Amino acid sequence: MKLIFIFLILIFSINFNSSQFISLSPEVTLTASVINNTTFSYIPDYSDHTYCLFPPYQILIDVENGFSITTAVINNTNYNIEKKFQNFNSYLFNINTQYLLSFGSVSLLITFTTNDTIEHSYQLIGTCNELQVNNLKIDSLNSFYYSGSFFQYISISGIYPLPNQIRLIGNDGSLGFTNDDEYNYILQIFQFNQNNITDDIDLVFGFSGNRNYSIKIKSYYNQFNEIDLPTNHIETFFPPEISSTSYSYKQFGYLCNPVIQSNINTNIMRPYQYLFTIYSPKYTLPIKGKKGNMTFIGLFMESTNLVTGNGLNNIDIITLNPNITSLHIPSMGASSSQYTFSDGFQIQLFTLNFNNSNTYQGTDLFFLYFTFIYQSWPFGFLSGTNTNYEFKSSFVRLNEYKPISNEYLYFGSDKSKLELYHQITPNKTQTSSPPQLLSYKYSRVSNYMYILRLNIQCDGGVRNIQTYSVQTYFGLDTLVSGTIYNGIFEIVASPDELSFVSITDQLGNSKQFSDGDVISLNPFTVFRIPSEIKFKINISNLNNITFLKNDIDLSEDCHNIVYIDFNDNVPTDKTLSFVLMDIISIPSERELIDIMSTIDKRPFKFNNITKKFESKFIVPKNNMFGNIQYLIFFGNLNGIYGNQLTTSLIVNNTILDNQGPLFSSFEKIRNGSIISTAGTIGWRFDITDDLNGFESGYIKVMGSVDSSTYHFNFTIDDAISGDKFNCQFQILINVSQPCITQEYRIVKVILYDSNKIASRFNLYTPIIPTASIISPFLNLLDQGLDITILPFTCSPSVLLDAKPVLLSFTPSKALFDVGASNRTISFDFSIEPSYSVGLKQDQLPIVYISSLFSGLIECSSTVLLGYSASEARYKCSTELPLGFGYPHPLIFSLYGIVNNGGYFYGYSSSDLALISNYYANTTISFNQPVIKSADKYYSDDNGELVIYGRAFSNVNLVSIDYSDNQLSPHSFQPSIIYESSAIRISGIRSTSKPFYITLSTNDSLTSNIFTVDPIYFNANTTPIPTESPTTSPTASPTDSPTTSPTSSPTTSPTTSPTSPTPSPTMTLIPTATPIPTNAPQKCQGNPECGGKNQGYCSSTTGCICYPPWIGTTCSSRIIIVPQPSINKTNPQVEIPTTPTESNGQSSAETNSEESQKMIFKSLISLVSLRELDFNNKEVNSYIFDQWIYTPINQFKNQYFTTISNTNITATLEWFNQSTFIQFANQNLTMNPSSIKYTIEISKYQFSSSLNQLQLVMAASLTSNSNDICSLNQFGNTSTGDDSNYLKIQIENHSLYGRFIKRAIIDNTVKSISNVLLDSSLNIIDSSTSSLQSYIGITIPFYSDSIIVDPDFSVLIDSKSASDQDNSICTNKKSGLTTAQLAGIIIGSIAFAIVIVISIIYVMVKRKGQKKFITSMNNKLNKINQ
Repeated sequence: MKLIFIFLILIFSINFNSSQFISLSPEVTLTASVINNTTFSYIPDYSDHTYCLFPPYQILIDVENGFSITTAVINNTNYNIEKKFQNFNSYLFNINTQYLLSFGSVSLLITFTTNDTIEHSYQLIGTCNELQVNNLKIDSLNSFYYSGSFFQYISISGIYPLPNQIRLIGNDGSLGFTNDDEYNYILQIFQFNQNNITDDIDLVFGFSGNRNYSIKIKSYYNQFNEIDLPTNHIETFFPPEISSTSYSYKQFGYLCNPVIQSNINTNIMRPYQYLFTIYSPKYTLPIKGKKGNMTFIGLFMESTNLVTGNGLNNIDIITLNPNITSLHIPSMGASSSQYTFSDGFQIQLFTLNFNNSNTYQGTDLFFLYFTFIYQSWPFGFLSGTNTNYEFKSSFVRLNEYKPISNEYLYFGSDKSKLELYHQITPNKTQTSSPPQLLSYKYSRVSNYMYILRLNIQCDGGVRNIQTYSVQTYFGLDTLVSGTIYNGIFEIVASPDELSFVSITDQLGNSKQFSDGDVISLNPFTVFRIPSEIKFKINISNLNNITFLKNDIDLSEDCHNIVYIDFNDNVPTDKTLSFVLMDIISIPSERELIDIMSTIDKRPFKFNNITKKFESKFIVPKNNMFGNIQYLIFFGNLNGIYGNQLTTSLIVNNTILDNQGPLFSSFEKIRNGSIISTAGTIGWRFDITDDLNGFESGYIKVMGSVDSSTYHFNFTIDDAISGDKFNCQFQILINVSQPCITQEYRIVKVILYDSNKIASRFNLYTPIIPTASIISPFLNLLDQGLDITILPFTCSPSVLLDAKPVLLSFTPSKALFDVGASNRTISFDFSIEPSYSVGLKQDQLPIVYISSLFSGLIECSSTVLLGYSASEARYKCSTELPLGFGYPHPLIFSLYGIVNNGGYFYGYSSSDLALISNYYANTTISFNQPVIKSADKYYSDDNGELVIYGRAFSNVNLVSIDYSDNQLSPHSFQPSIIYESSAIRISGIRSTSKPFYITLSTNDSLTSNIFTVDPIYFNANTTPIPTESPTTSPTASPTDSPTTSPTSSPTTSPTTSPTSPTPSPTMTLIPTATPIPTNAPQKCQGNPECGGKNQGYCSSTTGCICYPPWIGTTCSSRIIIVPQPSINKTNPQVEIPTTPTESNGQSSAETNSEESQKMIFKSLISLVSLRELDFNNKEVNSYIFDQWIYTPINQFKNQYFTTISNTNITATLEWFNQSTFIQFANQNLTMNPSSIKYTIEISKYQFSSSLNQLQLVMAASLTSNSNDICSLNQFGNTSTGDDSNYLKIQIENHSLYGRFIKRAIIDNTVKSISNVLLDSSLNIIDSSTSSLQSYIGITIPFYSDSIIVDPDFSVLIDSKSASDQDNSICTNKKSGLTTAQLAGIIIGSIAFAIVIVISIIYVMVKRKGQKKFITSMNNKLNKINQ
């Protein structure tokens, strides 16, 4: 083992060593090499820097047996060396520094001393090189606009080497490295101050040594024709009077300035128009209109210029200098503050306490105590009124922490001059080793999601794990086994979120592991990000980008698909996503607060048939015209923007609505009322939204004295009049005595339209930089904030400080499992009101739950259970996030108790500790399945979905319930379980309505119910044309006889089936290969095709039959039989038939007494799934033995089974009348009394890509008479449906099966073959009274899924089997031919051979197949009895 380990180290060292790391002394007892860096030569990150960043180096050392390293020193104090690992005689040292290396070289002398006092010295030479600039050349692509800037791909040569950033002199833009081979930089600039908007733009590149290089790039407007540029603009102001210098405007909320709208006759998306304020220029935002007539909006302030381009070189400038009074956020200063520690409690707390020095007016507060907490009233407000209150809040005290801690509590309010800091001093300090990553594993679970499984050893206990951002971390809900000191953690994330691993322990120590870092010496392990994540894509890798739909119409959402054809350099498993960057999908200019929540990365999936990457996406309706910008995202902050080298996604027909709903009127109800007993006050308002229409809204109202808060949520259904385009609402507040005189103020408004575009108003906080242009009060700015303030007078009004008494406070649990599927915590508490004023019953107190490192949770669903003069009883419940607080206790506090005398009250955790239960301990379980999330599921998906959560390892059953009443609930086994955090399920029924998933484990534990809301998707895909297109069935044949079916003689049967039920319009599926058609057949029969009343001869196909006749000679007729009974064990169908059910068919045979006693029974079943090699030899075989049955409706049932991690779903549907159906782009007619099998098979792990699958079905027909004849036929149909048929006939009854020669394979129509297996399987059971056949449906190699669709009917034949060649008979009176007699003899011998072979077969075949054959024989024996 030691030799193997040394060999691995040597191999690794050979790959990474360099002559810049040199041994200066003989390597007697140790050898050393640098293993993580391939270069010792560096360049500045920025072109104008005169220094380089010195990268960290990892030195691997192997020491001879019996020796050890005692010291490691470096001769330069700017650098440090530390031991990272030691395993027996192997060591890993790190060299790093914060020192910036100037141009030139640094030589480091590193000395390792072993226990024999021998010093081993090494020299490490690093060089910082100045950038060389010679013959600078530049080429560029056309610019594109995004979020207030212009972007342009640039190709730069003449610089060596290429730095990450090139400095722009005199411009606020940037030039960043793209890693692309050709277009190696992307330029971001702002295009302002131009006399001719199409003129080239001068840029200056700055390099070290004051080397500046001037270049020119093309203007964004250079790519347009002059005729497309705007020539006219008309402005509108909000408020209208603002253009008058005598008008004084007071901000309508913080930062809500006046607004200007400009109507421009532009044919380009972004005309040259911007507002230049005292701070910076900013382009106006398009909000309404269509191509040629657009409206743009922008805010302005004192000394603002509106600059608009008319044509090429006509620049209009409008100077605006309004008189604006700013609305400042009220100050919240603290007159005094103190921090106290509560060491006597079971849970140690520290408490912040202060009194106010300014009036509180509804602003939000924030806390930074390991996590960032943003809260509004009532949290922390202990007692008082808005003008005179005390604040008090408790936190779990840090018990142990690392030495020299710089952690602190930071408390404040934005722009309110309230900022409090306090250094956190733990009870004691503790030194521990940093966390260690013992092993790791990446598992890809879907197109754009991974599980990163980490085995972590951590003396201080893991606190959190970061993988892509220092601001975002994964908590202890990722712990799936073990403890925080030695456990397994699983992180579910996209590839963009897996850039590194940084582990922080409870004591504040952290350790980061990046790509290439050694994490273990035994076994020797290097942390590597998967190659498909790291692979960088260049523009040159693109062969083509196409869209299913282009020149799109956005009067409705556009359901689309993007296809990317890369060259062979791009691996097919590369992780990619598609991001729409239109102004509706990413509202970065409209409201910055929603950007991250609205970015939708749609994963690409590689199509093995088309050899292209594909991604579904939806372009929102009522969007901007022109080219929609998009991004092909292939890594963390890396991607390719749509440019002139890629296909543009073009919108031609659209009317833009980029503005949220607006108030058109806003009236007070009972403004200034005097309340002597009781009254109702409020607001009535009208909302308009011209195009998208209003959908929902929220308004928050607060009291000016007691901060009593009212939350109003409403939707279009709550409107008192109007429709979604113009609707009226009212919000009402009841006021009753006793009460106090105050004002109710609207402090927050959010209105959404049906396209999720919001208008927002915040009186003060949170601060919205774009508050002016997204205000719902835009049309009412001239009325001022007064319309949002509703004063009322109470008579009498008594302001009274009468604190109620907390009688009880009871949490539901003392020990809380934060890993359970049910994490609901509830609180019962009661309060004794003050007798003099009582409690304000519409103000419900809030319970807050907090813990160390976990933030704050509100239990705000409080209900008032009962109220009397002596007691008010409350209850609230909420669900805690997974892992919340663990392993620390949860502490509780209670705030928001408001009396009728204008005072509010609360209890901090330290207050509750004196009178009640104030905490609960936490534990975490690992065996209860919890569903947390799922991939997005489209309504047209193939029934597969990946769900994410924890404790999935033992899940053995998935249950789905549907909100669609037409779909019955069903259960099945999971397809694939990934580690313990993800499950792939298959068999979801097609639906666009929500459905509900529950998981169950082997030990009967059940998960939470998880709701999946499918995204409606209908691409109306047009198939790829085939080389020989199939001919769709037509209503009447082109070569029909002169006597058409509709003019057939009146003697045609009166019992014929009714006209087929029409089918819906076909949605075509792509066809990847030509689908074979049946060759024309010679018309047969006597008379030909059954005669003129039963069919006619088509020269292109063969006999075409009139319903209800069927077959190659139109001599068989469909029998109407009762629906067979349902088999609840497996998908076998038994159809009994008697002569009386033979559609009135009369013959000498059927009228005989003997024939009337005859009973015919048909049996259809699914036998097995076989994998065949390219020679059709069996590689694997799986017998179907156990099925899960699920009823769907009266005529449809479903059966589910799993073999070798492959799901098979068989849906059996009975048709009691003739019905048109569609399958694989083909219209088919289902005959009455027929059964259709729709068989779906999920992904199968082939042994070889040359192999294929074969689904084996069995069909049999038996009779209770032995003195009869039988016949078996297999061939091609002649009716134009391009199928095979199997006909099993006994006397004049037949079982008829149709096997279509096409299937849906990987969502593409593809050809398949059907073969008769009676001879190859050697298990045929045939006699004159019992005939059985096996059909193999052979499917080529596939990736994801297949669907096949055979069907079966029962027929009566006008020609008995005894009258046909090749039949097998036992009745001597039948006049058997020699050939028939020979058939009987051969059949008897064959039957005997079959018996012998069957005995051997049963002995050697596995138990499952033995069960199946026995079952089948038993069924046949029962039928014969």
